[in-house]
Amino acid sequence: MKILKEGLIYLIGELLAKILPFLMLPYLTRKLGPDGFGELSYFMTWLALFSIFIGFSQEGAITRYYYFYGKKALNTVVKAGYLFNFIVSAILLVICWLLKAEIMAYVVLAAMFQSLVNVQLALRQCQQQPLKYISIQFILSLFNVGATIAALEYFSQDLVVYRILAIVLANVLTFVIASVVLGDLFRPKRGLKTRQLKTSLLYIISFGLPLLLHQSSFFLKGQLDRLFIYEKYSKFDLGLYSAGVQIALVLPVIFMALNKAIIPHYYKGLKNNELSLKKIKTYTIYAIPLSILPAVISWIMPEKLYTWFLGQEYLGVKYYVVMYLVAYGLNFPYLILVNYFFYFAKNKIISIITFSTSLVYVILLIFTSEISIYYIPYALIFSNLLMVIILWITIRKIQIT
Repeated sequence: MKILKEGLIYLIGELLAKILPFLMLPYLTRKLGPDGFGELSYFMTWLALFSIFIGFSQEGAITRYYYFYGKKALNTVVKAGYLFNFIVSAILLVICWLLKAEIMAYVVLAAMFQSLVNVQLALRQCQQQPLKYISIQFILSLFNVGATIAALEYFSQDLVVYRILAIVLANVLTFVIASVVLGDLFRPKRGLKTRQLKTSLLYIISFGLPLLLHQSSFFLKGQLDRLFIYEKYSKFDLGLYSAGVQIALVLPVIFMALNKAIIPHYYKGLKNNELSLKKIKTYTIYAIPLSILPAVISWIMPEKLYTWFLGQEYLGVKYYVVMYLVAYGLNFPYLILVNYFFYFAKNKIISIITFSTSLVYVILLIFTSEISIYYIPYALIFSNLLMVIILWITIRKIQIT
């Protein structure tokens, strides 16, 4: 009952936090048009790439540290993560300055403060404080929507740039409120020592480094298609494609909300030997047919409903919504399996599996993008299914102790 209660809180909170940006989708699609929306998707792809190296899986490192070592020195780990964030961000900003890539510099700043907000969210999650967690999420969404609408209504040119600047502003304000106004969860009783900071920094790097392949794999499978489409097709095609993907992304948001609520209990169950490998495999089997249900519902819905939501220019978006709901639906059984590996810090195994299936995806992406944009979703569906199958086989063969 506690899991269901917290899961419901996380789910409602995540949906409330995400519903504002989701409801802003038709505003953006109409305000920017398919061409502008396609260009925005292109820069958002770079934001996702920068986030991998700036964030460096700090949220996972903090969560695992708390459950393995407690909160005694967690504040030092958090501060070390901030330091790593600033160093990497500074390097990227210098590169942007040398290349005179002004918009990319804004994207780096957005990724930088987005990572800082994610750390604040991870702190609330590991403390099992869903109300504080969703409060930060809601504040972020509110600032994001408010700043975007204000910018796009005030300015008439370079709307994509001002949308990115609005994201930067929203992340900055949210981080300030989360860390200063709401207060740090773990205040150090004594000043930070260089030796402790160095040790914590090494922990962040040692945890995140093996996961670079893991994170890069998700970038390849979640964002690389936009770069291919941007080069091979028109901005209009990319805008239509991205709008469909954006609607389908509601499904993984729901999955991640439930996952955030379940992880603390999942980890406790493994620690107390209450959650067996047999149960995990059983839950995975049940999850597979359930994962296809959203795509079936979306397929039944009429095309007019999608054009009513996004605008008449987005005729044909239903196809991409249905296909990507199938692909994203496979995240459900994936999360059930992969959390087992994460708990036992089998990051190398995770990285090998995700990266190898991502290579399969890239090969399929190259092949399908040459034929038609309509075949591109099949690359993600096949690679996600392959990843679940390999995780299933690996978890059965490897006995983790």
